[in-house]
Amino acid sequence: MTDKPASRWSVFKKLVIFQVKLTFDAVRDLVLSPISFCCALVDVIKNNNYEQSYFKKLMAFGVKTDMWLNLFFQHDSPTNKPSIQSESDETQYSTADDEQKNADQLFDKIEDIIREQYAKGDLPISAKNKLDGVLQKLGNQPSPSSEERKNVGK
Repeated sequence: MTDKPASRWSVFKKLVIFQVKLTFDAVRDLVLSPISFCCALVDVIKNNNYEQSYFKKLMAFGVKTDMWLNLFFQHDSPTNKPSIQSESDETQYSTADDEQKNADQLFDKIEDIIREQYAKGDLPISAKNKLDGVLQKLGNQPSPSSEERKNVGK
């Protein structure tokens, strides 16, 4: 069974992006956990109703970051709203929020920049050599000669 190099590269790219998103998600959870206790405590002390609740605002922020991360591609369309929101909460999200960029668009932009820099030869020589090595392994392309590597920055 032979896989196409592009398919293997695609799986590797998706794996790396997923791992970065998992890291962002874990950091967000670690930060939001103690903040949630503080918000709830302030709400209890101030006797805030749910509409004025800091905890509710934190939950709304969590929903937005979850949609931005789109960890499992569950938020592909702007009409998909998480089920924990009430109908009144949904009206908070304007069309500008629906058009907001997400992590996937950020990773696509980073990939485009890397491809552009690679094509122009503007990547640092060490990065270009490593990328050439990975691409050579994935695509069974002939490895560039050491002379070609020296001429990359020229």
